[in-house]
Amino acid sequence: MEALTFRAEPEFVSALKDYADGLGISVNAALREIVAPVIGFSKRLRTSRRPRNNLARFSGRLTKDDLAPIIAAQTDFSKIDEGLWK
Repeated sequence: MEALTFRAEPEFVSALKDYADGLGISVNAALREIVAPVIGFSKRLRTSRRPRNNLARFSGRLTKDDLAPIIAAQTDFSKIDEGLWK
């Protein structure tokens, strides 16, 4: 594979990064996916057309120490405010 330098405005780069992040793919893969059909490159670049879950990269990475404050912050979620239901 060869390297290619691409110059663009910061807003364009930011939008491309957001697009790639939303699909859970690299910026390079996103750019290939966008450009390939325009230049007639027919090889399918991804095996699935479904957007990928961009949270998958975080799966299984929290330690117990990381998780403790998250669980503590959610304790109020299970409390019922009786005054609101009368």
